[in-house]
Amino acid sequence: MSLNKEISVLKDEILVSRAKEDDQRAVEELIRRYQQKAYSIAYRMCGDAEEARDLTQEVFLRVFRELNTFKGKSSFYTWFYRILINACLDERRRRQRWKRIFFPWKREQSGTEDSDESFDNYPDMKESSDPDAMLDRSQLTEKVQKTLMNLPDRQRMVFQLKVFEEMSIPEIAGVMNLAEGTVKSHLFRATCFLRNALKEYR
Repeated sequence: MSLNKEISVLKDEILVSRAKEDDQRAVEELIRRYQQKAYSIAYRMCGDAEEARDLTQEVFLRVFRELNTFKGKSSFYTWFYRILINACLDERRRRQRWKRIFFPWKREQSGTEDSDESFDNYPDMKESSDPDAMLDRSQLTEKVQKTLMNLPDRQRMVFQLKVFEEMSIPEIAGVMNLAEGTVKSHLFRATCFLRNALKEYR
């Protein structure tokens, strides 16, 4: 078995232990495991590809800079995504704060910015020959994007982690450091908001 193959099957806990000892291959394997999903979460949260890349890189730097503080009380998975999600929420708050400072006269219209690329918009092949169906799909996608942008940050994050990242309620509770009941409440409110906003498309 090659060294790369050998390290790829190691558990996170072993890789973290090796990474703490400056094992570069362990560091690279942890990045490989979590980079794509981390970018996906950051991208859906900020809606901008370049910003999502920068945020993902910043989070990895922070994770490995603070790796020695990880005591294993939770899984590395939970610890890592908690840092990522807090960074995403902090970035959203920072952006909103600057908007209020520089554009105090302009009411923030969530959904008109940073949402052009929030979803992969691949047409359904069954509908691709029907211009009306494709228009309806495009309008629905745009409406969903704008509606998500209007959700409070925590509701939006819970909804995205559940629906797009397919995390379980306990996983979301762990990475967001919330009670499971609170996660369910955020998810319920977000779902009701979306259903009401999208009722014309039912």
